[in-house]
Amino acid sequence: MTVMLRAALLAALAAGPAFAASPPKRAPGLWETVTLTDAGRTVAKECVDARTDRLTRQIMAGVTCRNDDFKVTAEGYSAGAVCSSGGMSIDNKVTLSGDFETFARAENVTVMTGLPGESGGSRRFFTAIEARRLGDCAPDQRPGDVILPNGTVVNVPPAGG
Repeated sequence: MTVMLRAALLAALAAGPAFAASPPKRAPGLWETVTLTDAGRTVAKECVDARTDRLTRQIMAGVTCRNDDFKVTAEGYSAGAVCSSGGMSIDNKVTLSGDFETFARAENVTVMTGLPGESGGSRRFFTAIEARRLGDCAPDQRPGDVILPNGTVVNVPPAGG
């Protein structure tokens, strides 16, 4: 079930009336991301540029009930959706905050009710991704490189590329 609920990070310090908006991209460079879920904590480093910043996509990954129409809030950005099917209901909320130059945070809270095999009640899943810019990417790194805790480097191409 936790696969369904991954969250990522990003957000802005924009304030004003709510309207559909695109969250900003993080500043290019090397970022350390800490992902917190109900199942635990993982840390990775990412070399990003405007084409390879996947923060919003990461926080929305695995979420079948989604709404990508982010609204500007006093704290940053938010989106949410409520879906139901076969007696099950999914309420999903995503928030993004930060300055996106040095820090960004994404949160996803999903509440599921009417799950098969569950005796009433609901289950809540939480994911947060916090990212801090460490500086420029190393000369041997390229945008899209994700450096895993064991030192393995995986290059994730930009969406559609």
